Amino acid sequence: MTSQLTERSIPKIFKNEECVHPILQVIDLEETHSKNQDEETVRYRLKLSDGNFYLLATLNRQLNEMVINEEIKNFTFVKLLNYQKTVIKNTNFLLVSNLESVSTQTEKIGEPTQFTNETQENEIEIEKETEKEKEKEKEQTTFKTQPLETGINLLQSLNTYNKNWKIKVRVTNKTEPKIYNKNGKQGQVMYVTLVDSNGDEMRATMFNDNVTKFKKVLQVSKCYYISGGTLKPADRRFSSIQSDYEINFNNYTTITLCTNTSDLPKEAYHYKKLSEIEKTQNGTKIDVMGIIAEVGELIEVKSRTGKQLKKRECVLADQYLRISCNFWGEIAEKNTFPGNPVIILKEANVGEYLNKKNISASSAARIILEPEINEAQEIRDWWYRGGGKKNQEQLGKTIGKSYSSNTNWIENDRDPLCNILNLNLGVGEKADYVTSKVTITHILHDENNPVCYPSCTFENCTKKVTLQGSHWVGEKCNHRIQKPNYRYNPKFRLTDSSSSIYATAFNQICEDILGVKAEHVETLKQQGRNDEFNEIFDKAVPLEGLARIRVTENEYEGKTFKRSILSSFKPITDYVLESKKLIEQINKINEN
Repeated sequence: MTSQLTERSIPKIFKNEECVHPILQVIDLEETHSKNQDEETVRYRLKLSDGNFYLLATLNRQLNEMVINEEIKNFTFVKLLNYQKTVIKNTNFLLVSNLESVSTQTEKIGEPTQFTNETQENEIEIEKETEKEKEKEKEQTTFKTQPLETGINLLQSLNTYNKNWKIKVRVTNKTEPKIYNKNGKQGQVMYVTLVDSNGDEMRATMFNDNVTKFKKVLQVSKCYYISGGTLKPADRRFSSIQSDYEINFNNYTTITLCTNTSDLPKEAYHYKKLSEIEKTQNGTKIDVMGIIAEVGELIEVKSRTGKQLKKRECVLADQYLRISCNFWGEIAEKNTFPGNPVIILKEANVGEYLNKKNISASSAARIILEPEINEAQEIRDWWYRGGGKKNQEQLGKTIGKSYSSNTNWIENDRDPLCNILNLNLGVGEKADYVTSKVTITHILHDENNPVCYPSCTFENCTKKVTLQGSHWVGEKCNHRIQKPNYRYNPKFRLTDSSSSIYATAFNQICEDILGVKAEHVETLKQQGRNDEFNEIFDKAVPLEGLARIRVTENEYEGKTFKRSILSSFKPITDYVLESKKLIEQINKINEN
C-alpha cells in the first residue's frame, strides 16, 4: 500500500525539485471558519503525508464539495494537480487549488513526522545522493506541478502575513476614478480586477496620488508583474470577487508590463446560476449568466435624491428560470442587446421589489457578451430550439411581507431589528420600512454627536445653514438669513431582544419625546449649562414604544452603508393590545 504514495515527495516539494502530481495521504481533516464583515467562510485544512513526513495544507474553496461529498476524507489517497507552497509563521504550508481522489484506505500509512525547516536541512544529504536520478526524471518529464515562474505567487496564496510577494496577473476590469470628500478634503479612488494563471480573481484599490500614478499604466486585457502593496481582508458586500483578501496599492507598489502571457486566462468565470439567486441575500454582489430574453426601452426615472437616472428593464433567462434585470446609467444607454445575446453579468446586485427577487447593474457592473464557454453554448442551443417560447417559472415568488411605506403602520406585523441586516433591507430602488417594538436606551448628545443643527428659516426649507461673515447661508438652498432656527437630528439607540441599531430622529419626534424645543437645548449648550442639558436626555430614556424605521443604502467614499431613520414613534400605552399581539406571536410559533 505504501508504494502508492510518492516517496519523500514532501521534501522534494520544498527543495524545488521536480515532483509530478505527487500522491499523498490525508491523515487529518479539519473544518475551519472565518468571519469577514458578517460573512462566514468555510475552508478545509488537511494534514498530508508521504508516509515519512506530513505537512499542513489548505484547500481552495472550490474544492469544498469534494469534502462534503466525502470524495476526500481521512486516509484518502489524493493526487495533487496544482498547488503552491508557502510559509506562514515559520510553518510549511501547501495551498491546494486542484487535486483528485485516488483511493480510500482504512488506516494511516507509516508513522510520519511533521516536515519542518530543520527536517529540510537534514534532507540535503539525501537529496544530493539522488541528484543524478532526479536529473534524468527532469529530462523525461513533460508536465510540471508548479507552472509558475520563479518567485511568482498565486493570488490565493496572498494573505496579511505575506510581506514580500510578486504576482503575475491580467487586468480584466478597471473602474473610472471616483471623486469623494472626507473631512472637507477631496480625494479619488479607483479599482481594478486581477486574474492569475489559476483563474483566481482579486480586487486592487488605489487612492489619490496612486490613482494618478497607475490609471494610465494599467490597461484592461494587459498583463503585469505587480509587487508591493497592503493586503487586507476583502469586504464582499462591495464586490462579487470570491477572494479572502484585496490589495491596496501604496508608494511601494511596482508594476511592470508582462509580455509572456500565454498562461493567463482572458477572463475568470465564477458565476451563479439563476436558480441560486432565490436563496441569495439581498444586497449581495454576484456574477450571473443567462440569455437576454426581453429588452425594454430606455427610460428616465428620478432617484430618492432627485437625480435623473437612465434605466433599461430587461429579462434574463436560462433553461429553468427568468428574472428581472435592471440596467442603470451609462450601462443602460450603451447596451441594447440585439439578437438575444448570452451574457455574463459581473458585479450585479441582488435586490427585491414588491416581494420579488431581481438583479440590477450600475456603472460598477460589467457585461461579457457571448462568452465562449460550454455552459453559454448550452443556453444558446436551448434558446434556438424554441426554449424561450416555453412557459418558465418567473424567479421571485412571494417570499415574505411587504416592506414598503404604509400609512396604517401600527397594525403591521412587528419585525425584529435583526431583519434590517438579515433581509438586507434598504438596497432596492425605494426605501424599506420596518415596524418594530423597541426600547430607546440612549440618545447620543456628546461633542462628537450634536443633537441639533442651524436650519434655514425660509418657508418649507429645513436645510442646514452655516455662518459666513454676518449672514447664515444655506449649504444646499443658498438662502441668506440673519438668524437660523434650530432643529433636532440626534441618533437614538434602538434595542430589542434580537439586536440594536442607531437611527436618526428629526424634529417633531424629538420634541414629542424630549418635551422641549431644539432652540432651548441649543441655548443650554451654548451657555455651558451642562447639567440641565444632560438631564433632558437622561430623563427621556429608557422609553418603550412602536417604531417605524426607514432603511436606505447610501454611498460614501466609494462604499455603501445602511442609514436608518426613525420616521414615527408611538410610546406603548395600550398594554391590552400589546398582550394580544404577544399571544398572536406565540400562537404562530406553536403552529410552526
